[in-house]
Formats: sequence, structure tokens, C-alpha cells
Amino acid sequence: MTIFRVVVVAAGIFGAVSVADIPSRAAQAAEGAIAAGDTATPAQADQISPAPRKTVGAVVPKKRKKKKARARGKVLRKASPEASETAPGKRLSSVEVMALLRTSRDLSGKNLSGVNLVGVNLSKCNLKGVDLSNADLERADLGESDLERANLAGANLKMASLKLSGMIGANLENAILDGAIWQDGRICAKGSLGMCREAVSPYSVK
Repeated sequence: MTIFRVVVVAAGIFGAVSVADIPSRAAQAAEGAIAAGDTATPAQADQISPAPRKTVGAVVPKKRKKKKARARGKVLRKASPEASETAPGKRLSSVEVMALLRTSRDLSGKNLSGVNLVGVNLSKCNLKGVDLSNADLERADLGESDLERANLAGANLKMASLKLSGMIGANLENAILDGAIWQDGRICAKGSLGMCREAVSPYSVK
């Protein structure tokens, strides 16, 4: 009986030790699996999230909008004409005309009606389609200028030079040409209105 009891007690102790060892083995297996998982895939927190894709209709920040507006404004300023340029059809003053002549000889299409240009040098200027109606051009130099389709109606051209100028389609209605130098070098006689009347030499009259 004593031996039987010893065997039973020993068997109970061995079973208890085996049962206690099962959780520790399970824990070791779990730790091994976790360690293996760390080498295979990175932790969730360490993963780099992809850049957000721009969706259609996304709101652009105000700063970016302002930068784009400024850049667009610079491009427009570069493409725009100089400060001396004026809106089409605007009547220029004599001061504005003189300012333009400092940098350019192109006054084509400008509105110079009624402007005082007495004695102004307009030689070799591009005056195509310019409106010089009723302008005061007395003693002005228009030599070798292009006056194609220019409006000179009612202009004062007394003693002005039109030598070698191009006047195809120019309007000279009621233009005063007394003493003006015509295209071919002739001096227009007194009373020349709208056309150059050749002066008659007093020595040719008997």
C-alpha cells in the first residue's frame, strides 16, 4: 500500500508539472511567431502612407490661388504695351504725341484731330490712317512720311513740307496749303485749298 501511494503521488506531481509547462510553451511559440512577423512585415505605425490623390473639384488653398493670380498678372504686364500706348480712338494731346516721338516714329491709326503740331518734325513717320483733321501743322516737317489714307481735312498745312511723302488715298478736303512744299518740291501758291496750286512766277507775266 505504501509503494502504491508513492507511485500515485509521483504521477500526480508529474501531471501537474506537465500542465503548468503547456502555457509557457504556448507563450514561447507566440513570441516566436511575433518575432518572425516583425521581420516579414513592418508595424502598422511604421508604414508610409501614400500621398493623397488630387480629386476632381478639390479646393485649392487661398495662398496657391494668390500665387497663381500674381504670376498671371506678371505675364499680362509683360505682354501688355508700354505705358505710352493709348486706347484705340483716344484723342492724343500734343504732349502725348511728343512723348511718343521720343521712342517711335509710328503714329499710324492715332487720333490727332485738332492737335497743335506747329513746327513739329514728323519726317519719315508712319502716319497711315492717322486722323489729323483740323490739326495745326503750320511749318511742320512731313517730308518722306507715309500719309496713306490719312485724314487731313481742314488741317492747316501752311508752309509745311510734304516733300517725297506718300499720300495715296489721303483726304485733303479744305486743307490749307499756302506756301507748302508739295511732294515734287513745288511751292503751293497762296489760296491753295484742298490741292496744291502751282505758284506763277511774276517774271512769266508780260
